Amino acid sequence: MKLSSRIFVFLLLAAMTLLIGSFAAAQDDLPDMGVALNSEVSGNVEFWHHWGSPVRRNAIRRVVAMCQQALPNITVEEVFKPFGEGWTANIAAVAAGTGMPDVIVSDRLQLPREASDGIYENLQPRIDADGFDTSDFYPFTWEQTLLDGNSYGIPQETDVRVLFYNKTLFQEAGLDPNDPPETWEELLAYADALDVIAEDGTIERIGFFPLINVGPDIWALANGQSFVQDGNPMVNTPEFAETVEWVRSWVDRYGGWDRVQEFRATLGAPPNDAFMSGRVAMVADIAGYLSQLNFYRPRTTLADGSSVNTDIGVAPLPYNTSPASWSGGFSFSIPTGAENPDAAWEFIKCATGPVAQSSWARDTYAIPSRMSAANDPVLMADPNWQFFVQSMDISTSSEFVPAYPNYMEQFNQRAEQIYRGEIPVEQALTEAQAAIDETVAANAP
Repeated sequence: MKLSSRIFVFLLLAAMTLLIGSFAAAQDDLPDMGVALNSEVSGNVEFWHHWGSPVRRNAIRRVVAMCQQALPNITVEEVFKPFGEGWTANIAAVAAGTGMPDVIVSDRLQLPREASDGIYENLQPRIDADGFDTSDFYPFTWEQTLLDGNSYGIPQETDVRVLFYNKTLFQEAGLDPNDPPETWEELLAYADALDVIAEDGTIERIGFFPLINVGPDIWALANGQSFVQDGNPMVNTPEFAETVEWVRSWVDRYGGWDRVQEFRATLGAPPNDAFMSGRVAMVADIAGYLSQLNFYRPRTTLADGSSVNTDIGVAPLPYNTSPASWSGGFSFSIPTGAENPDAAWEFIKCATGPVAQSSWARDTYAIPSRMSAANDPVLMADPNWQFFVQSMDISTSSEFVPAYPNYMEQFNQRAEQIYRGEIPVEQALTEAQAAIDETVAANAP
């Protein structure tokens, strides 16, 4: 070989070595998201979500930015769709065969039903091929993604319902701000001290109302109710009947359904919602509500007209028989027919990984679906966060009933009649149960 040829080969090998070394170094420079990613996958990912509040929109954009760094060949466009509208639009797009996103935030409670309708791609082949570890997820969050043993979404977040209470109003009313009510009986006594009702019956402030943010199905869990028994939905039970009667007693307490609705119509969105406005002293809400409170930093107007920063407390939901709570949550799914499923899968792995979930939780106070992220040391340094994670121990979630996933709608259709006193609780639950049983029987395999 001539000298010039040898020099050329040497230079070529040297250049290739430098190129490979540079590529390896570039790969090493990619952020570790705590989950195995294939950074060589490329493509554009259109990502639909419903997080439009200042807190959550910024939080999801941070997650997207992190994943863009970890997946440099993938471009993610996050698109906000108002809650519910994105799912409706996606179903229509899948039916039409065009216009669906590559990734969508899916409702885990509806995921098996929508998967059975062909709305989402079966992710199990990708999970198996990648050896994707599912052991880090809260078990119920993973089980909710399954249809016939196959997953149709990767859990991204969950939540837990707790009681938020206004310590400032507690103190003004002569209540111990560090001793929130534990039972339904105590809740009533605290409301007696906190209510402010005008002589003409106009509601100026109430201590508590059970239908703000949650429904009687949540409160029934704290009264020993089990809604699915031997695979069958059950609403006509003594426990649920007692709970509904309890809720109706609160409606009557504040002057009836119309008076309560008039009061609720005066409330707005944060920072003018029931709790931040100081119009309701105690409310049930998800742990993530604390991020809104931290963002808006509400103030309380005292009886003397002065305004002070609201001192906020968190506590378990008051119970009748035993402590309980409820958790829902969302997953990330690939709609059937998405244009870039490979890139979508890499983004989903990244955005639901422990690093991304920790980031999301630090911003939003939503509970991660990954237990390792829920126990993030930075988050656990906050006593409120410790309480939220501990509350997961007493929380449950809804069980999917294939023959009638939305069985609670039968009660909801009759709820207002109950609260108005137009139909007895026993009659309403008997009718609702009969309708549920009929639908389950008609849809049985």
